[in-house]
Amino acid sequence: MSDSVSNPIATPPTQPPRGRWDRLKRRCTAWLTRSRDDWKRHLLPHAFSAGLHLVALAVCAGIVVDSQMRERITGLVSVFEEADRGPIVDQPLTLTDNLIDDRAQGNVLQNVVDQLGDPQTLVSVDVNDFAPGDAVSELGGEGLANINFGDNTSGRSAGARGTLVRKFGGNSASEAAVAAGLGWLTRHQLADGSWSLDHTECPDCNGQCTQPGTMKECRIAATALALLAYLGAGHSSQQGDYQPQVSRGLDAMVKRGKITTQGGLDLRGELADDHRHAAMYSQGLATLALCEAYAMTKDEKLKSSAQAAVSFIVAAQDPIDGGWRYELREAGDTSVVGWQVMALKSAQNAGLTVPPAAFRGAERFLNTVQSDGGSRYGYTDAKDVRIATTAAGLLCRMYLGWTRRDGGLKRGVIYLDRTKPSRNDMYYNYYATQVLHHWGGDEWTRWNDVLRDQLVATQHGPDRGHMAGSWDLADPHGSSGGRHYMTCLCVMTLEVYYRHLPLYQRDKIKVAF
Repeated sequence: MSDSVSNPIATPPTQPPRGRWDRLKRRCTAWLTRSRDDWKRHLLPHAFSAGLHLVALAVCAGIVVDSQMRERITGLVSVFEEADRGPIVDQPLTLTDNLIDDRAQGNVLQNVVDQLGDPQTLVSVDVNDFAPGDAVSELGGEGLANINFGDNTSGRSAGARGTLVRKFGGNSASEAAVAAGLGWLTRHQLADGSWSLDHTECPDCNGQCTQPGTMKECRIAATALALLAYLGAGHSSQQGDYQPQVSRGLDAMVKRGKITTQGGLDLRGELADDHRHAAMYSQGLATLALCEAYAMTKDEKLKSSAQAAVSFIVAAQDPIDGGWRYELREAGDTSVVGWQVMALKSAQNAGLTVPPAAFRGAERFLNTVQSDGGSRYGYTDAKDVRIATTAAGLLCRMYLGWTRRDGGLKRGVIYLDRTKPSRNDMYYNYYATQVLHHWGGDEWTRWNDVLRDQLVATQHGPDRGHMAGSWDLADPHGSSGGRHYMTCLCVMTLEVYYRHLPLYQRDKIKVAF
């Protein structure tokens, strides 16, 4: 074999010529150089863009996480889903100007509507102290609403009064009479903020109004009666059209009281010997006014005074028969007992401390003066039955727990219904109106239709000058209290529609819309 014959297996590949290799190397080096320059030129923008995207993603993720956590904490998770059915209401529920004003004052509509549906289905509306009629009227159509009142004074705002007046049988004439009566009281307030049963002591009156009361020194009772009239229409030291009058009256009344060694507030006043029978009336009236004022304002200064006045009533209760009368721990009479029970019940409703034994004692006393199974009540014993003490006894029984199922209460209401309102005993009318209002039904309608119009018709009108807004005496015992006493009782009676939420339906009051 010649040396020229090659062995492809055994012989290594032949190296390319040197010039071709150099050209390939130069081409590769040029390509790498261009790529490195391009990489350097584009790296910074691409890196910056990627960084911005990462930051944005992180922020969005944080927002989502925070929203989810916030929704889990508050429970306000909204779920939106498509449905074929139409909207529940065609128009959004809007607030009237009156309701907006009340909300601005802190009177909040807590739960406007639970559900809307069949007009015969009750809608539930919770209120504190605003116009429930305005809220439910926005629903349109015909139906009923359950108005839930927060407490016993919740019906006294201007808006709520309008609804309750319509509900329970008042009218524009009765409300105008209340306003005129408060105007008369305002014109007869004394310089120190108090009132007198002898209204002629007011310089502005100067004898223009007749029938002054004979108990001139009974300033505490006179002031309490006026305050109860203002408070009943929703006017307190913090709200309403008569804030200065109420505030000054409360100050004057408390200043006339005396703190006892036991810590009670004695509001019986400085009464002459021949008027000592009015002492515990004064205590009951003043305590009732303080408790209502505290319930409406939650003023801590009023709270301490009201609690001290309650303590005095409890200490003055007769430990044997459980009643109250003229002197401390004296055997009771139904008339004085009525005011003390109303004051203690008002205190309890306001959250003040009232020993249960005080209510049990009052029940014990009522048992001693009742007849016909609790349908009639005497003055100091069961034999001396009177229509005024019967009305007072029945009201006490209601406040102390008797229900519409109690036979004595049923028969007592029938008795008042048949007796009808009196034209010359406003004291009886005042108590009986409360009993029948709490009872409700046809008995209340018949009673109210007569007494409401009677009171409106007998009030002095604008043509009577300084006496406008007042009432002449129509009470067998009214001479002691005079025109002031009579006017206060009439105003308080015409306020019954909203002053006292009915005991047997006060949690939920149905109104039409």
